Amino acid sequence: MPESRSNAPLVWIDCEMTGLDLSKDTIMSLACFITDAQLNLLDDTGYECVLQHSQEQLDAMGEWCQNHHGASGLTQACLNSTTNTETAATELLEYIQKFIPDRKQGLLAGNTVHADKAFLVQEPWRKVIRHLHHRILDVSAIKEAARRWAPEDALKKSPQKKGKHEAKADILESIEEARYYRRVFFLGDREESTNA
Repeated sequence: MPESRSNAPLVWIDCEMTGLDLSKDTIMSLACFITDAQLNLLDDTGYECVLQHSQEQLDAMGEWCQNHHGASGLTQACLNSTTNTETAATELLEYIQKFIPDRKQGLLAGNTVHADKAFLVQEPWRKVIRHLHHRILDVSAIKEAARRWAPEDALKKSPQKKGKHEAKADILESIEEARYYRRVFFLGDREESTNA
């Protein structure tokens, strides 16, 4: 049976974590924006939270996280935060439900978003994932396809990520990258990829 057109919205989430070890690491900050199927933002503000962490938790981070999150100010923001994970998970779900009230409609989206989902399937975040469709839209997968199959000129014009590793900045960059791929690869806007 051929695929049918989908107008399902996309729930863009990016998390910054203390590391990538699911057995001990935790989400430090999170940002969420929601777009329609054509990548138009439904809300310019989005949802953001910085989660409360103890000094002990933050001291247990690896060297890269300690250096980067220390320099960005996220480590101190986590120490100053009074928001716990239960509150943040409830707020995040409520934010998503404002735009997508029905279950299994919105798709989780982002760059390498399977890594974020691995944390979000754990409690207390699991209710957010249960509200979403089981499929995801991973911009990194489109990027990897482009690196192998796209014309060289289109690849050279693809947006370059700044690598801030800050949740809000990263997710907005991911949406912009998806917009580029949509125009060039799916709508056939070759001018976008060939003009200087």
